[in-house]
Amino acid sequence: MSKGTFLPVAIVCVPLMIAAVILGPTAFDLVFHRRPPERFLMPAGYTGWVRIDFRQKSAPPLPTEDGRLLLKLNSQGTLATSSDPLTGHGSDDFFYYSGDRRTRLSNAGFCKGGAIWEVETMVDEPTSTPFVRFFVGSEDQYRHLIDPTGKDWPACE
Repeated sequence: MSKGTFLPVAIVCVPLMIAAVILGPTAFDLVFHRRPPERFLMPAGYTGWVRIDFRQKSAPPLPTEDGRLLLKLNSQGTLATSSDPLTGHGSDDFFYYSGDRRTRLSNAGFCKGGAIWEVETMVDEPTSTPFVRFFVGSEDQYRHLIDPTGKDWPACE
C-alpha cells in the first residue's frame, strides 16, 4: 500500500475498529442471546407492579401458546410457576384479558404511549429464587411512581 492510500484507509478503518471493540459485545449479545418470546396476560384494568416467581416447587410449569410461554397473572398481578426464567432478549407481548377477550398493551417506552415499564429479572435474596417484575399502567402513573414531584422527568413534547 502506498503512502497516498494509507492515510484515507487509516481514517476509515481505525474508527470502525474502535466501534467494533466497543459495540461488538452488545451487538453480539443482541443477535445471539435470543430466547423464545413470552406472552404476558394481566387482568383487564390491572395497574401496579406485577411479580412472577419462578422455581416454585408446588406451582405448575408455564404452558405455551403460539410458540410463546404463556404467563397469565391473577387479579393481584402475581404468578408462581415451577418453570425456570428465560434469559436473553425476546420479542414479548403483553395483553389485558377478560374471559377470552384480549387487548394488546404497548411497551413502546417514554412519550410513545407505553403501558409496560421497567421489566426486569431479579433474585429474591432470602430464598435465592428468581422473579420477574414490571409495572403496568399509563406513562403518567409510572412517572408519578418514580418521580412524585415531577422534577426529574421532562414532559413529552
